[in-house]
Amino acid sequence: MRKGAAYLALAMAITPLADGLSKDLAAGHTAFSVAFMRYFAAGVLAVAVSGISGRKIELPHTHIPAQLLRTALMAAAMTLMIAALAMVPLALAVGGFLIAPMVAVVVATIFLGETMTTERILGAGISFIGAIMISKPQGTFEAGSLMALAGGCVMGLYLALSRSGVPKGDAFPVLAVQSLLGSMMILPLAIYFGIAWPNRTDLLEIVALGAVSAFCHYLVIAAYHRADAGVLAPFFYCNIIFSIPLGFLWFGEVPSAMALAGMAAIALGGILALQGRAKLRLRRLASRIG
Repeated sequence: MRKGAAYLALAMAITPLADGLSKDLAAGHTAFSVAFMRYFAAGVLAVAVSGISGRKIELPHTHIPAQLLRTALMAAAMTLMIAALAMVPLALAVGGFLIAPMVAVVVATIFLGETMTTERILGAGISFIGAIMISKPQGTFEAGSLMALAGGCVMGLYLALSRSGVPKGDAFPVLAVQSLLGSMMILPLAIYFGIAWPNRTDLLEIVALGAVSAFCHYLVIAAYHRADAGVLAPFFYCNIIFSIPLGFLWFGEVPSAMALAGMAAIALGGILALQGRAKLRLRRLASRIG
């Protein structure tokens, strides 16, 4: 359990670096282009690692429509996140995006028949207030904040459909298939809105972005192989802790007090809801044993 939590905490500490690289690239490229480059670079690196280590890459042959839908949702969520990064401070975009676990809980409760609990209701209310605070950090609605929240909502739908939120199987072959498939889905839009040929600095950042994304994916898979989802879920909010200093050191960004309060409210609401989910599972397990 502890090792799984350590892996996920490390992944969340590194993820803001990938977001920072995406934000830097978004200054000279469209969100669709950056999303395509991020997925494609991660996929190529995953193919290389799989080949070197002798891992077999297999295309999905069952539940193909559902897998395509999940990949499309993931790609859409990432594109919205990158669009938000181009408009608002790094920490604010990350904070809005982290509404995803809360959205997953709500979707699972309403559409997938999971039981509503007091913790879930309270958590949903607190997270909703946090979302409003993030979307209006200066007293008016910001397009970038709304983009981040929209990306988090799409990611939450992905998590709800995936249930565990993490694909099964060996990490790098799974990453290779998902990333390359996602990049192919984004490519037509990237071409339509224009792809600028990357310069030497861009190419270095793209390679770094793919490497960081691939490594974070591996850590998340490794974490879920060593600990239960209910134990790990709150550690996703460590992302906010690391994104604030990185945004300041890299981009000189300081989130407003309202934005910080909104991030804290989203995290608190999500943790409350996830604790309620864990208690519900324990009650069901106890009833079966009894």
